[in-house]
Amino acid sequence: MKGVCPICGSSAIEPIDRFLKQYRCNSCDEVFEFVDKPPVEKIIEKVIVEKPVKKDGFTPAEIYKNTIGSIFELKCTHDDVESNGTGFYISKDGYIITNCHVVVIRNSNKKLALCKEICSCSDSSTDYEKLNVVYIDPKNDLALLKENTTSATPLKLATKLPEIGETVVAIGNSIGQGLNIVNGIIGDINRDFQGHPAFLFNALVAHGCSGGPVFNDKGEVCGVTVGAREEAEGMKYAIPLDTLKKFIQIAEVEKDIKINLI
Repeated sequence: MKGVCPICGSSAIEPIDRFLKQYRCNSCDEVFEFVDKPPVEKIIEKVIVEKPVKKDGFTPAEIYKNTIGSIFELKCTHDDVESNGTGFYISKDGYIITNCHVVVIRNSNKKLALCKEICSCSDSSTDYEKLNVVYIDPKNDLALLKENTTSATPLKLATKLPEIGETVVAIGNSIGQGLNIVNGIIGDINRDFQGHPAFLFNALVAHGCSGGPVFNDKGEVCGVTVGAREEAEGMKYAIPLDTLKKFIQIAEVEKDIKINLI
């Protein structure tokens, strides 16, 4: 028995069809139904705050912050001739990558010679530290240098070259006036620059950036800045990852050394 008659208020009611929930009032003889009311729910407005999804790659600012401590200016001298370039650590024990043409200079007799003094510094406010040349590859324009340290922070080499159209970032000692960062995209991955393999990118690197790292969007080294077409502002070239890795392997064999990459 449920409640009272909704018409006369009498409690003298009896069911006549439980399936249809119909009842008869014995006082007013009316037939009615009880309608179950849904429970009153307190509606709580849910404010969904979506956290920004972390993208796969890093911004140029993040790459600069994470890597700048492992990149430095190079100053190379031979008699009265001086040149500038860029270098970067590839191992904790102070092995450094740069371009061969940074450490090989044309002397006063207009002949090519290895620079007598090669120094590095993190910025113009710090003292230069002398470096030793370990191995050079004039054909592929790469050089391996060594600093007397066991606590360098090496840059990580990528596992593959970015695809055409993907973003890259380059850091270098532009015009010998200090390290700066520029970004661009890969224009082509199968180019030839002065007789060796290279990839094309359009980050506006300048003289002095030679030997500096080119990064993918994960902050991994995918190439080494090597040069540009003077007549085409957006045509810059970098030595590709595979050439760099082969150079390191050959240097290890030729000089009987072990370079512990990360």
